[in-house]
Amino acid sequence: MIDFEIFTQQAEYIPGESFSKWTVTHNDELQIIKKLTQGGAKIIVGPRGCGKTTLMKKAYNSLINANSNSSLPVYVNFKSSLKLEPLYRSNTNAAFWFNQWLLFKVYLGLLESAKAFKIEQDIDNKISTIEEIVNNLEMARIDLFENSDKHLSLSKLEHHISQILTDTKRTRCVLLLDDAGHAFSDEQQHDFFEFFREIKTKSISPKAAVYPGVTSYSSAFHIGHDAEEIDVWLKPSSNGYLDFMYEILESRLGKEIFNKIKSEKTVLDFLCFSAYGIPRALLNMVSSFFKEEEENITDGKINLSKIKFDSNIALKAVRENYENNLKIYESLKIKLPLYKNFIDTGSTAFEEIQKIIKDFNKKNKVESQSSSIAIQRPISPEFSKVLGFFQYSGLLAPRGTTNRGNKGVYEIYELHYGAIVDRNIFFSSRGLSLENYCLAFNNRPNHLYPRHKETGLIGNNDPSKLFTLALPPCEVCRTKRLSNEARFCVNCGIKLKDFSVFENIVSQDIEKLPITLNRAKSIKSSSKIKTIKDILMDYDNKELRSVPMVGPHWAKTIKSYAEEFIA
Repeated sequence: MIDFEIFTQQAEYIPGESFSKWTVTHNDELQIIKKLTQGGAKIIVGPRGCGKTTLMKKAYNSLINANSNSSLPVYVNFKSSLKLEPLYRSNTNAAFWFNQWLLFKVYLGLLESAKAFKIEQDIDNKISTIEEIVNNLEMARIDLFENSDKHLSLSKLEHHISQILTDTKRTRCVLLLDDAGHAFSDEQQHDFFEFFREIKTKSISPKAAVYPGVTSYSSAFHIGHDAEEIDVWLKPSSNGYLDFMYEILESRLGKEIFNKIKSEKTVLDFLCFSAYGIPRALLNMVSSFFKEEEENITDGKINLSKIKFDSNIALKAVRENYENNLKIYESLKIKLPLYKNFIDTGSTAFEEIQKIIKDFNKKNKVESQSSSIAIQRPISPEFSKVLGFFQYSGLLAPRGTTNRGNKGVYEIYELHYGAIVDRNIFFSSRGLSLENYCLAFNNRPNHLYPRHKETGLIGNNDPSKLFTLALPPCEVCRTKRLSNEARFCVNCGIKLKDFSVFENIVSQDIEKLPITLNRAKSIKSSSKIKTIKDILMDYDNKELRSVPMVGPHWAKTIKSYAEEFIA
């Protein structure tokens, strides 16, 4: 029996000792860590599970353990930021309160760093006080802050940072702002990047982790000028890719179990490639080999006798993982409801992209199968938005541009390898050969790909008509809104209700989470939990623990799924 905790996917939930033991280093990592630990503002970009939090945690640990000439690290996770979004619908001073929350979250991270250096007295009481303030702000209890003494200004925070720098004998503070812009509503994102720009000084270097495609920068914030953008998504074509994925599994599973898996090298390589550079996806797929039914695991232990490392389970795991990527894309309708029409049109375009690449591959040999498509510029702002959504979901990865002279300039995008397997885009044969897939993934020709115009992907339709904002109608007479800025109904004159992204997300059925339908039904029939909000409100997991077959491990895992869903 081995502990199922080894498959914990989010780095923020891994204990410190295990984090050091389980994390490994890839070829590009040292340069990224160097940029995160030194001066200058940086934005690291990548889809879910690609390792952004791991990189920030590594940067933090390296600075905590470094000599006094290094930077002072402050790690802050903004995952719960969307809890403040309803304030933007009900309070005219919402931007101020959100800014207060940002300042107090950074101050809390600063105190945690001071605690690690053991330089302050009574630090636990200070941390407890700030935690209470943060929690009250997240619950919209702004009535508790009428006393201006409880407010925190940027200058006060900078003063606190300066004091800690002096006490630790360090010259610069590095702010590691995790789960940053991608977890906010549009208004919050704009306000965050104003905060990011303002807090940057000679002695304070902010770094933020965001998702591609869904981040809205403020009008005064410019990538390249205000911060350097760093793509941290490790592509399968990167040097040492398979070795890195091997090391991840060996560090988690241990040498004995890993060697047993590695004996089926073709299956292992197939899974590594299909993870498409997402360590979280690889861990999730490999975990499926250690159990027959997840409902049978209640105490967090895995029976090694259940290991069946064969191609059928591998194919099923790859398809299920790809389905999760599709669900992430579809979830944007909940998180970004105004863009519902963009997302629906994008689904059609994505189907067409897969068909085009599949037809292109029919004439090519096994070792010359293409996984990419080139889209001719100019690309409309609307379709560029959709391409960003694909990157957020991990369905497409940008591969740069190519200039074809008189034929135009093209942007190249590579298809998720799980989609290639699921839709049989390579070979166009019913017989699935893992050996052929590994050969094709290993020999992707960089110069072979179909070239298309945007109009060919969306049915030669006018982008301005396909990509319209899905504005909610009047709650009283159901008349369509004329614009997103409209405040009163043009028909009945009633004040239009502002839409809350947070309330829409947390009201979703728990079946939206990445759990089996049977488990979701069991939770709903055996407890008061029906929605994602119910899970978030179950602070001590008491309701979850009352459900049969849900022990400490699964209660913790399901809670993390709910927290991830609102991020």
